[in-house]
Amino acid sequence: MFRYFPDNYMWSSAVLLSITAGGQLGQIDRQLAGLREAQPDPEAWTKAWDEAGTLQVEFAKRDLSRGYRRSASERFLNAVNYYLTGERQTAPGPAKTNSYSLALEAFGKAVETMPRPLERVEINSPDGILPGWLIPARDVVGRAPVVIFYNGFDVTKELLYCIIREEFADRGIACLVVDAPGTGEPLRLRGVASRPDYEVPTSAIVDHLMTRPDLDPERLGLLGISLGGYYAPRGAAFEHRIKACAAWGGVWDYGQLWQHRWETRSKTTPVPFWQLPWVMGTDTMEQALEKVKPFALAEALPHLTQPFLIVHGADDSMIPLSHAEEAIEAAGSSDKKLVVFDGVDGGAEHCSMDDSDPARQLVADWFADRL
Repeated sequence: MFRYFPDNYMWSSAVLLSITAGGQLGQIDRQLAGLREAQPDPEAWTKAWDEAGTLQVEFAKRDLSRGYRRSASERFLNAVNYYLTGERQTAPGPAKTNSYSLALEAFGKAVETMPRPLERVEINSPDGILPGWLIPARDVVGRAPVVIFYNGFDVTKELLYCIIREEFADRGIACLVVDAPGTGEPLRLRGVASRPDYEVPTSAIVDHLMTRPDLDPERLGLLGISLGGYYAPRGAAFEHRIKACAAWGGVWDYGQLWQHRWETRSKTTPVPFWQLPWVMGTDTMEQALEKVKPFALAEALPHLTQPFLIVHGADDSMIPLSHAEEAIEAAGSSDKKLVVFDGVDGGAEHCSMDDSDPARQLVADWFADRL
């Protein structure tokens, strides 16, 4: 795996995520080069990414003043990417809130200047409003199939959009990137923690999509990335209006994984430990470890009978390949497949972030064949 920070896996993986979402290494290096030789400094990290985002906003405004709306939209999306990359690994507090606010503002500007605007969607659920962005299908006559795309651990719908862009739309499939419990707006603005029974938000989202005249209620797919590899299969297992499900990164027992991380914690731990209590809505790590225990798929996956795909990196340092292998074995589907990327045919790291195009394209092609 390419490590921009040779001795800091956590920060290096964030750089890869940013590149996966469209970030430019030259732009990133311009802001982060001074951090490579220094001791890790969370405040300097946040400041560097915020400055990278703000510079892109300035360029976007310059493009707008010249009438270059499409170029401005891309600049605004770069800003969103950089603000959110820094924000994800910034502990809750004023700096995190500021970065997130800047990202939302920049994303709104990006949408205003896109050649094919997105539609903001607000879905009623037991956890309150679940906000999303609907990416419309391209060149479809009649009602389009749609894939719901779930965040991973502490990601946002805006970053999901930067990752997926028009991949589904170009195949005639609409895509809903959505902030569900424990992610994005519900977590950051309302304190809505995650929950193990993700069929609850899934059913609420499906209920909403079933009412739309532009979407086909018989062709609904569900995709999750990273921890979304738990959320999506769990949701599909108990919501059979979902016709196909894919996990971009397999998960088997997330509680067990976190227990192991906590017991073996070191400088190579892939995520900051404050994140689990925050996402789980607890005051202590011990409480969070207890609350995350039910996030396991052994009992749910036999109920997943729809077509099911898992794509996983052979050298995943965050969630071992064994999770994907156990999950695919347990699934009740007769149409199920595990694709493992080895670093030659696609990225071998977590969610193939070290070479993400093959995984992204495979997932989109797979849904196109089944919806």
